[in-house]
Amino acid sequence: MTKKFLIYFGAVFVFLLSVNISYSGIDINKWEVFTDLKNVVGISVLDNKYGFFATSGGMYSVDLTNGNVLNKFTNIDGLLNTDLTTIIADNQKRIWIGASDGSLCIYDYYSGAWKYIYDIRNSNESNKSINSFAIYNNFIFVATSYGIHKISLLNLNFVDAPYYQFGTMPNRTRVNNIVISNNKIYAATVSGVAYANLVNTNLNNPASWSVYNSPPLGANVQAVEAFNGNIFAGSAYGFSYFNGTDWNLYPNPQVNTSNIKSIKAIGNLIYFISNSNIYYADSNNLANISTFLTSGSYNYLYSDNQNPIVGTYEAGAYIKKGNNYETVFPNCPFRNSFDHVTFDNAGILYATAGTGDGGFYKFDGTTWTSYTRTVYPLLGSDMFKKVIPGNNFYWVTGFGGGPTYVSGEIMKNFNTHNSNLPGIFGDTNFCTPIAGAFDSKGKFWVSFFQSNSGANLYSYKGDSIWNIYYNPSLIGAGRFTNFAIDNYDTKWVVALTPPGVYFYNENMTDSIYNDDIYGLYPTGELASVNSISDVIVDKNNEVWIATDNGVFIISNPYLAIQDPNHKPAPVKLGIISGNLRVPFTENCICIYADVLNEKWIGTQSNGVFHLSQDGSTLIEQFNTTNSPLLENRVSSITVNRKSGKAYFGTLRGLISCQTFAVEAVNEFDKIICMPNPYLIPSNVDVKIDGLVENSTVKIITLSGEVVNEFESPGGRIATWNGLNKKGQLVPTGIYIIVAFDKNASKVGKGKLAVIRK
Repeated sequence: MTKKFLIYFGAVFVFLLSVNISYSGIDINKWEVFTDLKNVVGISVLDNKYGFFATSGGMYSVDLTNGNVLNKFTNIDGLLNTDLTTIIADNQKRIWIGASDGSLCIYDYYSGAWKYIYDIRNSNESNKSINSFAIYNNFIFVATSYGIHKISLLNLNFVDAPYYQFGTMPNRTRVNNIVISNNKIYAATVSGVAYANLVNTNLNNPASWSVYNSPPLGANVQAVEAFNGNIFAGSAYGFSYFNGTDWNLYPNPQVNTSNIKSIKAIGNLIYFISNSNIYYADSNNLANISTFLTSGSYNYLYSDNQNPIVGTYEAGAYIKKGNNYETVFPNCPFRNSFDHVTFDNAGILYATAGTGDGGFYKFDGTTWTSYTRTVYPLLGSDMFKKVIPGNNFYWVTGFGGGPTYVSGEIMKNFNTHNSNLPGIFGDTNFCTPIAGAFDSKGKFWVSFFQSNSGANLYSYKGDSIWNIYYNPSLIGAGRFTNFAIDNYDTKWVVALTPPGVYFYNENMTDSIYNDDIYGLYPTGELASVNSISDVIVDKNNEVWIATDNGVFIISNPYLAIQDPNHKPAPVKLGIISGNLRVPFTENCICIYADVLNEKWIGTQSNGVFHLSQDGSTLIEQFNTTNSPLLENRVSSITVNRKSGKAYFGTLRGLISCQTFAVEAVNEFDKIICMPNPYLIPSNVDVKIDGLVENSTVKIITLSGEVVNEFESPGGRIATWNGLNKKGQLVPTGIYIIVAFDKNASKVGKGKLAVIRK
């Protein structure tokens, strides 16, 4: 790997040019990226003043003199990848940033310029993670999961072939950490410690490397550091040091067999992370250790040349501010996991992590607020699946802990102890709500993943009492996930056992079961489908079903409850390409209908598909190659009807894109055109904003000639490309924009200047 792929962007043009190259001309100003920046995995300091913190969600910088966060960096701010792994400042005041996919970014803080090296990311290695850097003269050594690279700091060329084998270690051994001391390089690897001379040595020759792999450094060596003429190395199993001749156990039994994660020499003290504590010792008395921090989740140690700086798991950077230490990180989501996202009527975004202790979080457009049981014990759970907004309140489904009602600071959790909600077989206290929805009467419904009551659907009656709707025999002890409610109050439920879509209508009675109407669309009735992930009811009251083999549509769901034995057949979605209708066969995870009734589909491996109302036309597709999507698996989608921003949830963060799906105004005020004046020909359309629902728009000259006329998509915004009815560019001039509703009872006007270039 000697050929170098390098792109350089000057300070003035870096932002725009890097985006154009990376995302094929996509307007980056339409996008925002939201990631968790609290899990600090690497630290570097520039000029003893600026701290740079690499996290699993990107990078941020801090003024160490006052603790203020200066900047945040994601893949729309210069990074190629946000899942960062290591960071270092070189002797030219540049920040080198490594990522889990092998991306290597170089950031000049003072000029704002970025440079990129793609060789490692574009290699054929199975694991390309960049794990550590070490500077030596005018070179930087790069530790990866398959060996070590050497790169010139002067011209960014690779020097030598990669160092794949160290002594008797297996070929392509993962290197976790490296340090250089006294012209020798020391590598902490998964198979022990390897070290070699850097002067007059062929590092491509395995025989040039010495290996030490005796316990506790026989496996998973995670850290290596030079201190007081010795080399200290720590693994998951213990702590040792090398005096140049022999390897010895660290002289304190409390830590020499503990999990050592990171080591840092600061002056005449050595600091190290041991299990969940941080200790330090003086060079003259290594056996006498003192405690710096206790009982925390610590990842990494660094310093500002005087004081320790600690990278933590999910608590940001621990730095000295004045005479005290405190954690510093930008306001950000609690986790990178966005399993489900939605908006309430006020435009507040809610998101759930979906797994583990991630809780749920909300975003008001400026600030993220997190909700976990640690802070809010009344929530009853930390694993939340859905937030279901009501009018000035919301429900959140806590997997294991039951659903919780939230109104302001009031929280009421419902579980198996204080209500008639079910547990599961094998654990009567484990309550597993998944999804929720409101019917036409405002009644709140919940589906349960498992139930020991014989019912997987419940609705809230009040006073801690829930209405129970027992499963029919065709469902048995089913497993339910997502569901939606149509205009006839029929519940359409994704069932895992038996696999299919279950529909149920209680026929307006909550406790009388013999008049209930129900049925099942098993996966066998959906062509070549093995699993179903999501179901929605769109604005035309059509049922859309997302599966691992495309999308199926039930256009008249009322027929299903009229005669469940002769239910309407689902129609597989097809997209018109040329003059042919091509079946849509993507493995779909989620589906959403925006205010224009256009469909957004998140897939397992191909990003997001934006389709027309009927699904027949592909409007656009977003993936990691043509947009800032953080990964191609998209688990949730929502669109803010007030702003038109579409949000795509992934397990690596949340991404938003500006769209025209904005809720229509009730009355015309003033029609605004942007840009104005409008220079044509143009590769962008003029935006006509301020429309009522389903407006007709006319473009009229000052003399009264109608040069074009068209229907709006249905929302507040329409667009025009500067062409007349014949498809020709209109002349330079002032045009009147007139819009009216379908009854012509409401009329709005605006002006637009058009300039022919």
